[in-house]
Amino acid sequence: MTVTQVQISQKAQELLIQAAAQKQVSVEVLASETLAHGIQVQLSDTQVSMDLPESKPENPLAGLQPYQYDAEPEESVLDSDDWNMEN
Repeated sequence: MTVTQVQISQKAQELLIQAAAQKQVSVEVLASETLAHGIQVQLSDTQVSMDLPESKPENPLAGLQPYQYDAEPEESVLDSDDWNMEN
């Protein structure tokens, strides 16, 4: 059992106290039962698996091809003006 603190409204506190008095159990026991039941009901549709390792995010570049420069081997990639480093 794990001990934890939860915040509930004043109205919820009053209802919890009244219900615990009617059932003749402690407020803590009733709150634990109610919280456990609520968690099971609320999360029963959600499948949580602690066994599986975290999956890595999908690579956004996965289906893309590398950049391709369509030039002839004899053709320079740089313009002739770019070869002049003094400018």
